[in-house]
Amino acid sequence: MSLDRPLSIVVVGQTIAGSRTPQRVAALRRLGHRVGVVPINRDGATYEDRPSLMDRLRYRLRLPADPASCNDAVLTAVARDCDLVWIEAVPMIRAATLNRLRQVAPKALLAWYSEDDMMNPIHRSRWLERAMPVFDWWLTTKSFNLDADEVPSWGVRRMLFVNNSFDPDLHHPTALSETERREVQADITFIGTFEAPRAASLLRLAEAGMAVRVWGNGWGGWIDRHPNLRIENRPVYDRDYAKVVGAAKISLGFLRKGNRDRQTCRTVEIPACGGFMLHEYSDEAAALVHPDSEAGFFRDDDDLVTQAKRWLADDTARIKAAQTAARAMIERGHSHDARLHGILNRLFGESKTP
Repeated sequence: MSLDRPLSIVVVGQTIAGSRTPQRVAALRRLGHRVGVVPINRDGATYEDRPSLMDRLRYRLRLPADPASCNDAVLTAVARDCDLVWIEAVPMIRAATLNRLRQVAPKALLAWYSEDDMMNPIHRSRWLERAMPVFDWWLTTKSFNLDADEVPSWGVRRMLFVNNSFDPDLHHPTALSETERREVQADITFIGTFEAPRAASLLRLAEAGMAVRVWGNGWGGWIDRHPNLRIENRPVYDRDYAKVVGAAKISLGFLRKGNRDRQTCRTVEIPACGGFMLHEYSDEAAALVHPDSEAGFFRDDDDLVTQAKRWLADDTARIKAAQTAARAMIERGHSHDARLHGILNRLFGESKTP
């Protein structure tokens, strides 16, 4: 099948604030496809909700609950003429559900999309491990997951590595009022969840005399750790996220060690927002956003301090690099729209049966 007509697609994933699933749904609709959505969360859920004791127990057992009954809901949502069931990080999906979908919609491709390292057991579940061989396609932003001894060892038959992408409706240079700028401006900003290596790096910057402002969950224990380290201890999502990036002289991009990151969504979102990015070095990240001409890169904490001082001292070079990077993100096709267009052409350019 080729993309000579709009596709009928059902997306299964999170619909809470800050999730990128709704961003990709919007992009698929902008591309002209008919898209239904099956949430895996209850209405009103947030990332900040405290899990119950039972939820924590099930997490430890890797047998997550299905709070929105998505396994039943997807069977209801999928019509016989469905072309694609797109499942984003849904650990509660059952192999029985996927096999039933083949009967309900026999021509539909079943695709998994993940931004996490799926060889880390915390991102899988016992349900998902049984379901992995049933998917027609396994899409990942983790290039190493394609190695034969990684995800394919779980019976996955066909994989596709894709780079991270951004939402052009949210992630673009944003004009801020003076009031908005005063509320969120910073010399150095980091947006993200607490992780010990990140915290140590941020403290090094603060101890070196630079003002650092941190947004995200899990940072409560670091409030008042250093006078130069301002902990907001709350997340910013979507348009607020873009404003924070736009108001910072430098926005930091770290690679999560537990996820074996070589790139992250921040790698393309920060430059797309028009912010200057100082990013932990990897070959993949440097291929997406070019060093020096479009962003700064650092290899360790000593280098981070050196590079931060360098870029803070050169307003002209920093602003020029940020402007160049913002244009490059569009021109190189790193938007959700361009990325999904390419993915769909690949998926529907090959047959279902390997």
